[in-house]
Amino acid sequence: MPISSPAYSGYGTAEADALRMIGRVNDARRFDALAAITLASFPLLRTWVSSHPLKLLEHGEGWERILAVLHWFVAHPRPAIYLRQLDTHGVDTKFIEARKGLFAELLDQVLPPEALSEAIGPRQFEARYGLLGKPPLIRFRMLDEAHYIAGLSDLTVPVTQSAMLRTGIERVFVTENEINALAFPQVESGMVVFGGGYGIDRLTGIDWLRDRDLVYWGDIDTHGFAILDRLRAAMPTVRSLLMDAATLQAHRHLWGSEDADKRFTGNLTRLTVQEQALFTGLRDNVLGERLRLEQERLAYGWVSSAIKNC
Repeated sequence: MPISSPAYSGYGTAEADALRMIGRVNDARRFDALAAITLASFPLLRTWVSSHPLKLLEHGEGWERILAVLHWFVAHPRPAIYLRQLDTHGVDTKFIEARKGLFAELLDQVLPPEALSEAIGPRQFEARYGLLGKPPLIRFRMLDEAHYIAGLSDLTVPVTQSAMLRTGIERVFVTENEINALAFPQVESGMVVFGGGYGIDRLTGIDWLRDRDLVYWGDIDTHGFAILDRLRAAMPTVRSLLMDAATLQAHRHLWGSEDADKRFTGNLTRLTVQEQALFTGLRDNVLGERLRLEQERLAYGWVSSAIKNC
C-alpha cells in the first residue's frame, strides 16, 4: 500500500481495481488516513509505516493514543518516573503495558540516541527508555532477637534501603534455598540473606557487608561454586559453608545430577584449594556423571552442627 497519497482516490486504476477485487478498499482508505496522521507528526516513521501496513491497521483503533504516547516521550526523554505516572489524556498504564513491543519499535525510531540506553534491549522497556522499574529487593532474617528491627525478624526491602541498614550484626549467612533460610537456626549476632542464585549481584552494592563475617552456603554443583566465585569477586573475604568433600560424601545416598545443557563448565579463579579441587571434580565428572548435591537435601543435624562450628 503506497503511503504517498492521502486517500484511496489517489491510487491508480489498476491498484483500485485490485483492492476492490480482494475486498480491501476500506483497509486501504484506513491505512492512508493512519499513515497521514503518523507522518504529519513523525516523518521519521515513514520507513516503519511502509514496512508494517498490517501492523498499522491492527492497532488502528488506538493509533491516536499511541501517537500521543510517542509525543509524550519526545517531550519528556528519560523521564525517571514509573510508567504508572505517565499522564497522557485517554491513555492508561495497561494500554502501554499491553503494547510494549510496539512502543519499543516506534520509540527506537523517534527518540534521539541520547534518550535510549542502547546497551539495554527493548525487552527491558523501563530501563531502555529511562523509566523507573520495580526496585530489586533483598530478603533477610535476623537470627538473634537482640538485633530485631522494631520487633521484626524477617524483612524484604529494596536493595538501596538494605545498603543503608545500621545494625550491630557481626555474621551474615547467604543461602540460596528459601526453606533453608527460613529454618536457619538462631545464631548470636547473626542474620541470613536469601540469595537468589546469580541474583547474588544484588549484594555487591551493600558496602557494610564487607565489614562483616560473610558466609555463603550454596549447592554442591558447578553453579554453586560459580556463584561463590562471583560473590567473592566483590566480597573477597566471603567463606563457604557446607560446600566441602566431607559433606558431599556423607550424603552420597542423596546425590542428584545437573542437566547436561545447564552446567557451568568454565574456569573459576577465586576458589580456595579445597573448593577448587571439589569444583574441578564435579565439572570434569571425576566423582560421577554430572553430580550435584542440593543444599536442601542435607540432614538438618549436619547443617546445624556446621553452622554452630562455623
